[in-house]
Amino acid sequence: MAGRDSTIHILHLNISFNHQWHADGSDVNNKEYCDWRANHLDEPISTLPPCEDELSKTFNYLVEQGYHEAIVTTLSHKLSDSADVIRKMAAQFPQLKIHVIDTGTCCMPEGFFAMEAERLLRAGLPPQTVVAHLESLKPYCHIVFGLSSLKSLSLGGTLSRVGASFGDWLGLRNVLHFSQDNLERLETVTDDVKMFDSIIANTVSLMNDKPKDQFILSGLYSGDEERYRLFAERFFEKPEGGSGRAYPYHPLSLRTSASAGSAWVWWNALPPLPENFKAKPYH
Repeated sequence: MAGRDSTIHILHLNISFNHQWHADGSDVNNKEYCDWRANHLDEPISTLPPCEDELSKTFNYLVEQGYHEAIVTTLSHKLSDSADVIRKMAAQFPQLKIHVIDTGTCCMPEGFFAMEAERLLRAGLPPQTVVAHLESLKPYCHIVFGLSSLKSLSLGGTLSRVGASFGDWLGLRNVLHFSQDNLERLETVTDDVKMFDSIIANTVSLMNDKPKDQFILSGLYSGDEERYRLFAERFFEKPEGGSGRAYPYHPLSLRTSASAGSAWVWWNALPPLPENFKAKPYH
């Protein structure tokens, strides 16, 4: 979590697994979680939005510090009720204008919205203009990922929430794409190498019409260190792999489905900024 002197504050989701509640991104050890998940695919996992007490403390702090406006970005409403919960809590603070942006995505692309908001606010854009820019960013955020099992998505309710059914493909490696609240199956393959290659090929295909100077690779991920190494090597040995600029920031993993048998690519492409406006670029 960022310090209180930071302009970005993380409101943690609460995640339930192994019969306990944990704050995602705070007291969940990723390796321990993935090791546990690999051996408990039949156990459902659920998440809850940030608790009202944490939201109240955060908004009260902003008021005490003299802030009049705040921008809150959340993961897709198809995956969490966070946006609705935060909007209801925001209504209790009329002295603070709170803009709630449902990003329509999750994981690193979701975090990118906060980074982009900070960049533009520091550069002098008014909050209303920044909010409009964040809304325009949604179609540019993509997650391409592969799973060796869909049990976690099915048991956790993710598939039903996004309106997808993948029962026929259980037991195979499934390559999926999540963007603008929508989950779609891109391909079903039979082994890890083909899954890696399919993720890379589909990522490149989605990038084809995007200017390279506007493309930002948010990150690669796998729940297993060896699998990650193989995936990363394969990704970057391709001429197309890593063709955009990399910009690291805090990942909030989609823990309800990430496991040792998964591999992910997150990326964003920047939409045009308001005309005649100059902001510090990403490096």
